[in-house]
Amino acid sequence: MKENQFLQKHSQSWEELKTLTDLLDKKGVSKLNPKQLRRFLYLFRKASHNLAYCRTHFKKSDTIQYLNSLVGRAHNHIYSVKKTNFSVILKYFSSGFPRQARLFKNFIFISFFIFLLGFTLSLVLVSINPDNGSYFLPQSMLENINWEMDSSRSWDYPLMSSIIMVNNISVSFNAFVLGITFGIGTIYVLFYNGALLGALTGLVYHFGDPIVYWSLILPHGVIELTAIFISGGAGLILAYSILVPKGYSRRHSIIKGAKNAIYLVFGIIIMLVMAGIIEGFFTPLAISPIAKLVFAALTAVGLLFYFLIPNLGKNV
Repeated sequence: MKENQFLQKHSQSWEELKTLTDLLDKKGVSKLNPKQLRRFLYLFRKASHNLAYCRTHFKKSDTIQYLNSLVGRAHNHIYSVKKTNFSVILKYFSSGFPRQARLFKNFIFISFFIFLLGFTLSLVLVSINPDNGSYFLPQSMLENINWEMDSSRSWDYPLMSSIIMVNNISVSFNAFVLGITFGIGTIYVLFYNGALLGALTGLVYHFGDPIVYWSLILPHGVIELTAIFISGGAGLILAYSILVPKGYSRRHSIIKGAKNAIYLVFGIIIMLVMAGIIEGFFTPLAISPIAKLVFAALTAVGLLFYFLIPNLGKNV
């Protein structure tokens, strides 16, 4: 894109940002309504990206100095906006997080299919021969769950559920952070942990009670697994920004990708907290496994509607 085309495309939004910044300088944050504040934050992020683009493509342009001054002035108001506008937090969880997840749905779907591939492969191998479980599961886990099921011992399902929960929390963060390894680490974490769950499931179908197993896994697992898929998607976003910088310099591309990925992380943390609460207070209840599975199904439906929120209307 030529500089005159770039200026024609973005100059109007810069003028709008300048107007709002002037208003903030004169009257302060309290005089702006929530809509104006959200618009200000959006225009600030856009101008920051424009500045990065100019620094890469128009290194000798006076536009860089203009944008640097404009972004610097606007930046002085950013933290005060975020501290006083608590509705931003509510906005994030009510629509921002699910909208961001939908925006990067392709990365999340890829994350899901990598996990599913590992799960399916190990499940098939263990279904053919239970001894294949040793290829995917740690020996300590095999000993604790006692998959041989002799007459004097039984499956410790609560222990299995707790092990899986702790493992899933670790997986979520590793899947995101390891995106910095060009996505190789993220792909490994997703595939391996899908294989781990598939192998364990295969052993349960051989020697245990699948209904009891799923009733202890799914009530919190639906949310945990969704968090893992989103974490994997965030890691892949980071990897993509490193490998495919497009019109940005690699450094600015990584910064942009990291911001997009981190925006998802806050929602992931809340999902893991919710899953932990369910694991601690609902899963141990002495109710029928069917009731727990119904709860898991309702949780899945709730998540589906939650992430469809951005589709319900443009004004959401």
